[in-house]
Amino acid sequence: MNNQRVENFLQVSSKMPPTETVESPDKAFLTLFGDFKAGTKEEVIRQLYAEQFYFNDTFKTFGHIDELLKYMPETAEATELTTVEIIDVAKSETDYYLRWVMHMKFSAAGKKIDSKSIGMTQLRFNEEGKIVLHQDYWDGAEGFYSRLPIVGFFVNYVQNRL
Repeated sequence: MNNQRVENFLQVSSKMPPTETVESPDKAFLTLFGDFKAGTKEEVIRQLYAEQFYFNDTFKTFGHIDELLKYMPETAEATELTTVEIIDVAKSETDYYLRWVMHMKFSAAGKKIDSKSIGMTQLRFNEEGKIVLHQDYWDGAEGFYSRLPIVGFFVNYVQNRL
């Protein structure tokens, strides 16, 4: 089985030095994701992320800030509301892990969708305190795909059969 995202993540993360200590990684994260529509400003993104990094939110994978500067506002505009609440922060030898609840409101094929999901983000910071690794762990099927018209029917059908 070949999963290029997994291989890429393992290769990139193994070459990055560990995070020492970052003051309030949750507060830094929330400046962008607490109220995603309000937070997706270029200066906020540049303040949080290094020029080169590894970013995977389970939908997209990026390695340069210019890609993120295009993606974040487009994603925010596609939703009516996206908020994140941090419910726990843990520190390993190399990274921070932020457990969160995300609330999204958006429309798909004329259907209004109101979704809450839980997940976790793994963050590694460089010596300047900027994010060099951002890996989200969340159930996109539950939080997003199962809510979509047509696609949601098939996702729910498969989940109910397991």
